Amino acid sequence: MAKSKRSDLGTPIARYHLKEIRWRDLLTVFFPLILVVLAPVGYGLWRTLYGYSSFGPAAASTWGRTWFLIGAFLVIPLLFYTLSRLKKAHTWIEVYSWGLFFHFPPGRKRLLNWEDIQGITSYSVNKSFLRFINKTRHYLIIHSRRYPPLHSHPGLHGREGLKKTIKKQVYTRLRPRLLQAFQGGEIIPFGEVAISKHKFMLPKQEIPWEYIDGITVQKGIFIVKLSAEKRIEIPIRKIQNIEILIHIIKTEI
Repeated sequence: MAKSKRSDLGTPIARYHLKEIRWRDLLTVFFPLILVVLAPVGYGLWRTLYGYSSFGPAAASTWGRTWFLIGAFLVIPLLFYTLSRLKKAHTWIEVYSWGLFFHFPPGRKRLLNWEDIQGITSYSVNKSFLRFINKTRHYLIIHSRRYPPLHSHPGLHGREGLKKTIKKQVYTRLRPRLLQAFQGGEIIPFGEVAISKHKFMLPKQEIPWEYIDGITVQKGIFIVKLSAEKRIEIPIRKIQNIEILIHIIKTEI
């Protein structure tokens, strides 16, 4: 797709932003932070002027120095925070009728037709600390012909809606092709696993279907139950299009 200008993309159906900078942020966040930086500078300036008028240049050169250094030190975290907010403000994904537009700072852009997307990896990671902090982060990775894997930031607002939209558009196009290829006897890759009419394939192991009793997904793990009361566990972060994989196994095997 040759899209040379932003106006060529059309009107987005939806935009999923990481963290926009709004006018109220300037008033409620940045303005108070700037005042915190300017406060010691202003006080140092007053000390300098008072020292100069009362005791001469020697006092003026020393009385405000400490406060100027404090102000200069406070500028550093303010700059880092501002850069972080700008980076988040320039991270978004837009959904169009033809596909997706990824915008990553600094100015990196990726355009993807729905037909270019070959796989979706979706998984969650639960992080806890001393049982007091329990946070789940959701990850979404888009695999395509055009680019290395594109990662959707787990902090995107409305991320679940984005995931549902992408899966609906991609799977509607991808499922019939993969099903037809499977029925035609081809080997169908799903990330680090693959299947054919005759076997289930791992990077270093191939298992005929008659040795497999069933499959299930539990807590982010794809489980293959073997006839010999054993099982193979594969993290779903290593599998693409897991919903299509499960559908084919349950309906075609």
